[in-house]
Amino acid sequence: MNNEVLERLKEEYGEDDDLIQLYEDWGDTPYLHEIYRILDEHSSDWVLERELGSWAAEFILDILQEHEEELEEMPETERVALFKDEIEERYADFKSCHQFARVNNLSMEYEEDEDTGCETLDEYIAENGEEIGFPKY
Repeated sequence: MNNEVLERLKEEYGEDDDLIQLYEDWGDTPYLHEIYRILDEHSSDWVLERELGSWAAEFILDILQEHEEELEEMPETERVALFKDEIEERYADFKSCHQFARVNNLSMEYEEDEDTGCETLDEYIAENGEEIGFPKY
């Protein structure tokens, strides 16, 4: 991975250890981009907070680390099939956990946000769901 990009990520997302680890360990591999391609096909909005968003790094790391030893030996077609199966199997549950935590956090923020123009929590959640939570390089 380009050192300049990695340094920018550390500046912007330094508190997100999973994100930094993902790009440090896997940024130069074809595996990461294969997973991106599959996630894009599965849900083009996966980088947004209303999907996986800021939890995407953990989601991707889990898959890559679980299969780390076997990936190098696999041909690309087998890897892609494996990644598709893993994403199909895990995506909905992982998204559900992320959304539960996100809505809980947004609920607390909404109660404390005196400057919001939103009249309801649902409106506040919808407004904050379009934020990009995962930088894709």
